[in-house]
Amino acid sequence: MSRKNLLLALLVLTVVCVPLASAQNSISSTVVVPRLVNYSGKAIDDEGKAVSGTAGVKFAIYSEQSGGFPLWAETQNVQTDGKGNYNAQLGATEPEGLPLDLFRSGEARWLGVRINGGEEQPRLLLLSVPYALKAADAQTLGGLPASAFVLAATPSSSSTQAESASACTTPATSGSAGQPLVPGSTPVTTAGGTVGAIPLWDSSSDITSSILRQTGSGASAKIGINIAKPLFTLDVKGTELVRGLFEMATTQYATTSKGFNSNPMNLESSAWKSTTGAYTLNHFQWQAEPVGNNTPSPGATLNLLYGTDPNPPTETGLRIASNGRFTFAAGQTFPGTGSVTTVGLSAPTSDFTVTGSPVTTSGTLGLAWQVAPTSASTVNAIVKRDSTGSFSAGAISASLGVTSYVGSGNALYGESNGSATGSNGVEGITNAGPGSGVVGINFSGAPGSLGIYGQGDTGVYGHGSSFGFATDGHVQQARTAGGWLKAMAYIEGMSAPYSITRCFNSTLSGAAATTPPCGFNLSEIAPGDFALDFGFQVSDRFVSATADNADTACTMFAGAGPWISSNNQAEVRCLYGGGINSYPFTASVFVF
Repeated sequence: MSRKNLLLALLVLTVVCVPLASAQNSISSTVVVPRLVNYSGKAIDDEGKAVSGTAGVKFAIYSEQSGGFPLWAETQNVQTDGKGNYNAQLGATEPEGLPLDLFRSGEARWLGVRINGGEEQPRLLLLSVPYALKAADAQTLGGLPASAFVLAATPSSSSTQAESASACTTPATSGSAGQPLVPGSTPVTTAGGTVGAIPLWDSSSDITSSILRQTGSGASAKIGINIAKPLFTLDVKGTELVRGLFEMATTQYATTSKGFNSNPMNLESSAWKSTTGAYTLNHFQWQAEPVGNNTPSPGATLNLLYGTDPNPPTETGLRIASNGRFTFAAGQTFPGTGSVTTVGLSAPTSDFTVTGSPVTTSGTLGLAWQVAPTSASTVNAIVKRDSTGSFSAGAISASLGVTSYVGSGNALYGESNGSATGSNGVEGITNAGPGSGVVGINFSGAPGSLGIYGQGDTGVYGHGSSFGFATDGHVQQARTAGGWLKAMAYIEGMSAPYSITRCFNSTLSGAAATTPPCGFNLSEIAPGDFALDFGFQVSDRFVSATADNADTACTMFAGAGPWISSNNQAEVRCLYGGGINSYPFTASVFVF
């Protein structure tokens, strides 16, 4: 035994014996001196200013000068002076002070200090004073302290201090009747042990080997459970059940310039590689990674990494944000046989505004009208159709007229082509093809078999068909507009009863417009002389009558006169052979 250890052992024995010598009736009472270390420091904030008053100080002891995890830590509230100076006792927050295991290995220990949650100050190397705590466990036998082998004699009223002191220095090999053993002094035996195995009590006084194995010592020590040669600090062969939080702690604490990842959770598989004739070790890793370091809203994402030994795992691109949203790896496709990775939208910029296009990862496509559809006369507005598919507009203007054609057989065709248009409703070209529905030209040319043909000053001219104008409905026109047929009637005036046998009335609709007498009234003034009432004003219209017999000439007078009294009536009189007397007739009457 070295001199230093001998002195420490004597110190321990002296501490145990002093109460026995000074208090004969309190041998079982011991005073536990807390394991504390005095420390003086200066509270400085991250801006280098002294902190005065109460400050929260976190003390941590490490095995490394930088990096790594603390072996022990505590937080105390200390009182500082105006310059930030303070004194503290490390271990003061625990009843027994600093743990003995903290210095048991004899390796260097470093002290780190944080003020009010700020950055950790440069670590300080602990000097020899804290290592004196090792003395409390310097002398052991079978893992038990020296005090375990000191007999405590039963005190009596006649016992002397010398006898008490003598009892403290007498080693005991076994307990004797009437003399209870000091706690922890039970003799220990073993039925055999395994090198490197952590002992297991199999009875109150006997130990054997447990399933725990340890290799190495200090920072390089490894503990195995059910495995003789552990590969890591803790190597477990078997099922694990964790009844509490299982934390993958951060690799380091962040600074203003850098954040740190969590320790990864590693999932290992093995597959055979045919090209090398050997197995591979493949690793998936989940780890938390910082985002927004040194911002008002720092956070983290959960990232997936992959790698095959000996290459370390690297980012796959798959990660989960703190709100649970996924960011997929590059090239991710939707489920199924498709390969769509981008969705886009386009539209004429004159009509629509497109936003959010294209969507490659996440987003929303937006389509907004520049001018909303409307049935009103709104500049640059797209026409809004009604429930029947129709639309209304104040006017339609086109420099080329109205054009709708594909090749020949046009339904409606108009093109100026340099020709003078005047005030034509539909302006055509000089080489209109045959079969056109509507064509207008400005010269007398052969129009082919045109349904409607405009030439010179002629309003509408029919050519090459059995009629010039045809419609399945009725044609009507306002009174102030001219040029359209208003009424037709065929008068049977040969013999009574005189009647209208065929007719057309533009002011009526449906069958009434063509069913005799079509709303007209025929009355005889004299033989061959009739008054025809149309039911609407005809005095300002062009009227005519034509007899079927070529030798008979008919005249027609509209408006009030000697024989008629209404502007709605017209007198129809036909003369035979140029005579002066009217004559029975059949005739066609027209009102324009």
